[in-house]
Amino acid sequence: MNDRCLWWIPLVIPVFVSAQVDSTELPFTGPDHRFTIEAIGSYDSNVIYNDLVMGIYRGGPLSGEVRKRTLDVLGSGNRAGSEQEGTATYTWGDSLFGRSGLRPRFSMGYRDFLGMRFTRDAFALSFFGNAAFEGRTAHIGPSNFEQINYQTFSFGVEDRRTGSFLELGVVNGRALNSGQLHTADLYTAMDGRYLELELDGNYHRSDTGSTGLSNGIGAVLSMQWRKPLQLFQSPGALSITVTDLGFIAWNPNSLSVTKDSTIRFEGLEVSGILDLDDLILNENTLQDSLGLGYSKGGYLRMLPARMEAKLEFGREYKGHSAFLRSAYAVSVDYRLLPGYVPYAIVDRNLELTKCIMVQVGAAYGGFGDLRARLGLQALLGKHVGIRLGTPNLIGLASGQARGKAVAANIEMVW
Repeated sequence: MNDRCLWWIPLVIPVFVSAQVDSTELPFTGPDHRFTIEAIGSYDSNVIYNDLVMGIYRGGPLSGEVRKRTLDVLGSGNRAGSEQEGTATYTWGDSLFGRSGLRPRFSMGYRDFLGMRFTRDAFALSFFGNAAFEGRTAHIGPSNFEQINYQTFSFGVEDRRTGSFLELGVVNGRALNSGQLHTADLYTAMDGRYLELELDGNYHRSDTGSTGLSNGIGAVLSMQWRKPLQLFQSPGALSITVTDLGFIAWNPNSLSVTKDSTIRFEGLEVSGILDLDDLILNENTLQDSLGLGYSKGGYLRMLPARMEAKLEFGREYKGHSAFLRSAYAVSVDYRLLPGYVPYAIVDRNLELTKCIMVQVGAAYGGFGDLRARLGLQALLGKHVGIRLGTPNLIGLASGQARGKAVAANIEMVW
């Protein structure tokens, strides 16, 4: 092990606990074996401030000031979501089925996603009740959300020279909670004498009576095409990646309801009806408040697949044969979740030493807006690399900002 690449460890340990990176692997291409573990946790929104999210997470009452500060910035395109992921990948060998340059690859993944798009009135009803809507209509829709938890187990083949790969696998579906409101107009009569709801929407949830270890089985495909090239008289690479393209067949005890009608309530308060927070937490608010009966039955649902196009170019930084980075990286990705918009990233990699590189950049989209990015990439000798950082530098430290994220990537080669 090269001792010159170890001096930075005491400086990195405090950062390791609270930093975030994007989930792209370190491009180790030379060694016969590569084992990667990555864990990512993030939430973001283009409208909801961190002090409101942290207040909900900690529990207890929320002050009117905290709730109103978010209400005041809501418009017509309100989005929020979270991504919790963990993936372990192992590739080995220098040939497969007699084909030199190809090698097998195996991966296991854990996914927990939430995405939502909601109206200003839906937020106001959830956090302030119906007093402000007396004598008028609250437009709760169009709104939709999806919360899904699943695991993947995949096997595939990788091109050792380019990093291109193809994986096929099985999916274990653990939980689903999904709703879509095309129309949900709620009228509150004067003095609260009655409520009238025009509703056109659907709601699906996985089996609530099981242990939650498995409520559905499916299939998944992940792949990457990567092409080395010359750009601006320097080496670079173009890659197109698709992950989690597939489906889950949820079991016959799954629940669903579809409604397109006008419902009238006598002597009820709107507080609790279509409460978004309760719905996300898998409560029975929708059914109990609206008197909607679930129907049991299995159904197919697509996974929240992610597509990415990435261009790397500029001077190459090479600490040794297992570590390589281009000076610039530009990418655009999209995930099939409500509220997620195309996410564009521009990064600049700066070499501090042969062992340490700093990444600075900017991003726009996803569940949020414009974000500043900061990362650290480092080598621990010749066989271990780590990557740390944050795609939301201000949000990580401020309750007055939007979004937080933490993650780490550790890669071992031999």
